Amino acid sequence: MIWTIIIIIVAVILIKFFIDYNKDNYDLQGGTILDKFKHLIQILNDSAFEGEGRISLTDKRRCNLYKDGANQIIILNYGTGILTITWRYKYLHKEVVHEKQYNDVRKISIFEQQKMADLMINEMNQVIENHQISVLKYI
Repeated sequence: MIWTIIIIIVAVILIKFFIDYNKDNYDLQGGTILDKFKHLIQILNDSAFEGEGRISLTDKRRCNLYKDGANQIIILNYGTGILTITWRYKYLHKEVVHEKQYNDVRKISIFEQQKMADLMINEMNQVIENHQISVLKYI
């Protein structure tokens, strides 16, 4: 009896996941994460790399934003209606990682992308400042 309940719960979770995953295909409408979050990526690029960052598309749901020789990389991953931004920053060979997850971004406007980018940039500026202070304490 208990195994039946567990199997049913697992099946419901898996079915919901695959339904949400297929909704991503509809959201991307034959495009990629670059098309869906174009404005957000541009703002992050302007802030982190002065607009000179390069985009590497891993697959249609994941991309990296970086600049050769720079000490940071921004990774965007979209799945099941959730956008996860991971920003890695290296200072004096010590790395800090800041990650933020944005839920329910299926129907996201340019205004909301601007707001998300501004929030992420402000948070990362504080993370970088704290990281630099922390690293310099041990030199």
